[in-house]
Amino acid sequence: MKTLLTLLLPVLLFTSFVKAQVYEGYPEIKQYKSRLAKIDEYLQTDPSRCNSELDYLEKEAIRTGNSTLQGLTDIYRGTVFYYIGQNDSARVYFESAIELARKIDNDRLRSSASIRKIFVIDNSADPAILLRMMKDEYEDAKKRKDTSNMIYSLNGLATYYERLDSTSMCINSYMESIKLAQENKKQFEYGFLLNNRGLLKLRLNSPEEARKDLQKGLIIAKKLESSRLEIIIRENLGYYFMEMDSLERAEQEYRYALELSKRKNYSLLWFNSMVNLGVLERVKGNYDKSDSLMWNALELAKDTKLTYAISQIYLSLAQLRMEKKDFSGVEQFLDSAAVYKKYGSPHEIQSGIYQIRYQSLEKQKRFEDALIAYKRFRTFKDSLNNRGHIQLMNEMQLKYDVERAEKEKIEERREFERKLSEEQLNNARLRLNIGLVSGIFLLILGGLGIHHYRSRQKKEIEFSNALVNKLEDERSRIARDLHDGLGQSLVILKNKFTRFNPTESGVQHEIDEDFSNVIEEVRSISRSLVPPELRRLGLKPALEKLLLQVHENTGILVNFEICAIKDEEISQMNQVRIYRITQELINNTIKHANATALKVDLELKDEMLRLTYQDNGIGLDFEKSYASDKSLGLKSIEQRVRAMHGQLKFDKVEKGMRVRIKLKSGK
Repeated sequence: MKTLLTLLLPVLLFTSFVKAQVYEGYPEIKQYKSRLAKIDEYLQTDPSRCNSELDYLEKEAIRTGNSTLQGLTDIYRGTVFYYIGQNDSARVYFESAIELARKIDNDRLRSSASIRKIFVIDNSADPAILLRMMKDEYEDAKKRKDTSNMIYSLNGLATYYERLDSTSMCINSYMESIKLAQENKKQFEYGFLLNNRGLLKLRLNSPEEARKDLQKGLIIAKKLESSRLEIIIRENLGYYFMEMDSLERAEQEYRYALELSKRKNYSLLWFNSMVNLGVLERVKGNYDKSDSLMWNALELAKDTKLTYAISQIYLSLAQLRMEKKDFSGVEQFLDSAAVYKKYGSPHEIQSGIYQIRYQSLEKQKRFEDALIAYKRFRTFKDSLNNRGHIQLMNEMQLKYDVERAEKEKIEERREFERKLSEEQLNNARLRLNIGLVSGIFLLILGGLGIHHYRSRQKKEIEFSNALVNKLEDERSRIARDLHDGLGQSLVILKNKFTRFNPTESGVQHEIDEDFSNVIEEVRSISRSLVPPELRRLGLKPALEKLLLQVHENTGILVNFEICAIKDEEISQMNQVRIYRITQELINNTIKHANATALKVDLELKDEMLRLTYQDNGIGLDFEKSYASDKSLGLKSIEQRVRAMHGQLKFDKVEKGMRVRIKLKSGK
């Protein structure tokens, strides 16, 4: 049951992209919007009807030289092929759109095609590489503030995080995409994301939470009058009830989805509902009803040219025959599945054929033949995984080679434009005017430079004086600790030694305790100067201990992710500076921010060390605070960052304070 449903669900989820209206945001195709909207409608009802509209738009794109229209046409053709299960053809059109978008320097169009291309890559491919590709698309969309593509790439990230068993990252991706959809009032996207998150929760054994998401999504679908989204969510509610063994409720949802898809003539969803009902009847043991529904689904697939699904139906019929112990029928339907596998996902179909065959042989107690069939199945699966990994590696290499070439072309074009601009300015009169203006500008700039230099010099002198005063205060504190604490303890110890009488009971034990106290005082003063963990174990343990002490002593919630740092990566001196910077930021949070939580991230990536500090307090106006006479802490942070040749940035956030520090490793 779960196997067949799992095969159908990705189709239901990906079709939600169509409603995003890829053509929105391109003024150069304004006159074709009505036809593109019609293609959207056909994709939801009968994808085969898209071809005539796409043929017309393709001719218009060639006639008018409208490259954006051509790129959109390629994306829609790819989507049509995806709908009918021909992923290889879909990928060809998505790649064509990507290449065209790069030529016309249209990042939005390229991103829309690239995200869809990643989704049609073979499922046997390494999900870690797919995740990396989808991350790149998300970062690009984020830079452009392209909300739609941000939402869909986050949805993709959630998919691949789940395949990698990174549950927390998967949930975070869904949460971020849902937040974006709500903030930008994208109700349809909000609905299908709730549907996807509900399925995730169901797979994570949180059925009640899953049901809440699915029902909330269903309310949105009804409000939007989106029959397609309503059918998808009802199908998944049926899946939920099957998992809960509420087979009657599952049947109600499937039958409602079936009737609605029939009424709307959504052939693909009609087909899905019929197959799911067939699976349900098989689970209930009603093999004849299941058989009838599967044959009806097969006829529908052939009538509506859903050829990609025919092999899946034959596999389901073979599995049904196996459960009825009609083993000759099993082989017959497996042969039929093999004939039609070229129209769908050949690798997945062949894998299913091998799997059902060895299970059938096992049920027949032909264990030797079953073992041979099982070995074929495992060998085939392993070869698929290896092939997918190689394919993705080649894909990534090609992608970065193309991007590098495109960047070089852009730089060459900019250089040419710059030279052309300089030649056009070769006018004697214009040069004279520019010279006069430049002279005045230089005088003003010189005056401003002198003023800035003097102002900066004055601030540096003030900072130096403040730093000297702070150092003197620190020396005075250490002197007091030595005199009042350690000094007094040593005087007392000396007096005890002078009066020491070995015959007196308890005196030796008392002196031992005094020695221990003196040693602890020395260690305490040493720790206040440089944490011993930093000297002995390194930066990571020292920071972790500091943050845990903050939580224990203040009750502030602390979250941190700190990578291990080696001396050859960051020098000992710079490790001390990073520790003191973090300490200063924590002091600011405790004393001034009224925060309840803080977070510290320290990562070393691509030979760059990045420290990010954030709290949820009242925030910090950096410029105003820095100008204050009491800003010694902020200035000391800046001085330490400057000493490391790093970069310091205070971000403006809705709540609290966020500081980012970046420097190269090896310094």
